[in-house]
Amino acid sequence: MDPLMTLWVLIIGIIIGVLLGVWISYRTTVTPLQERMQTITNQKQQYQETMKYYPYDPDNFRFIGSPINGIQFEEDSILFVRLYTDSTPRTKEQDHIKTLVEQGNVRWFEFMTK
Repeated sequence: MDPLMTLWVLIIGIIIGVLLGVWISYRTTVTPLQERMQTITNQKQQYQETMKYYPYDPDNFRFIGSPINGIQFEEDSILFVRLYTDSTPRTKEQDHIKTLVEQGNVRWFEFMTK
């Protein structure tokens, strides 16, 4: 085979390999991230709809996700917030947190990092 032809086959093979590698990387990395972003966007839209009727200032709400939905910071209090529908029962963990809060078993903790 002609050396020039061998060089062209090698170059075309490298180009195809790079393109295939980029495509595989995209499918295994970017696609799942896009799906996760879409899920988070949908959840955010649901919460924004819910917050239309929320009795506190939504700007002072910080989303946590689990085991409670978030924390509401007010001038005179801090509230642990659970957002739910009529058919959503509290979990055992949420019941336990509610009991701890009602009993006053909530503390301030600071941890210095380096």
